Amino acid sequence: MSFGFHPISKEAQIRKVPIKQRKQNNKPELHKGRLIPKRSVRGRIMKKDYNEALRRHGEYCYLCGTTVGLEAHHVRFRSNGGRGGWRNIRFLCNEHHRGKYSPHRDEGVRRALETVHEELYGPWYWADRYDIFKAGLIPTPTEECFERFMAEEERKARYRNIDVDCSANAYF
Repeated sequence: MSFGFHPISKEAQIRKVPIKQRKQNNKPELHKGRLIPKRSVRGRIMKKDYNEALRRHGEYCYLCGTTVGLEAHHVRFRSNGGRGGWRNIRFLCNEHHRGKYSPHRDEGVRRALETVHEELYGPWYWADRYDIFKAGLIPTPTEECFERFMAEEERKARYRNIDVDCSANAYF
């Protein structure tokens, strides 16, 4: 056994080792004979959803009321399955969206926003038509079936809030 100097040749030093790349799954999911787009596509905020959220929720920061530097915030994060529908969007100024009191950093703010949206739109506020279809709550993932289901969820949420208000103010 020799412990002498054994230099590595220049060819061996500059030889590039191929990096093993992960195979990406670009195929959409098939569920009950229906093609379901990938999560990343369904989490994006489309222009029509952005505009509808502006119309419904107002053009101001939900936390401070400013109208400068607004950013669309997913109430339920995309990493937790939240989609880009208008029911899952709330506008925050860039200071509240990325700053110290951001829902991304402050658990209390995040929970408060989720509670508000659940009271307004029901427990499925974060979902899109494909989530509702996969859960077996609508027969087909059409926009009409989805909107009908969500309108019923909003109606139930309103009545739940009325019942809570009435029982809190009831005199026995």
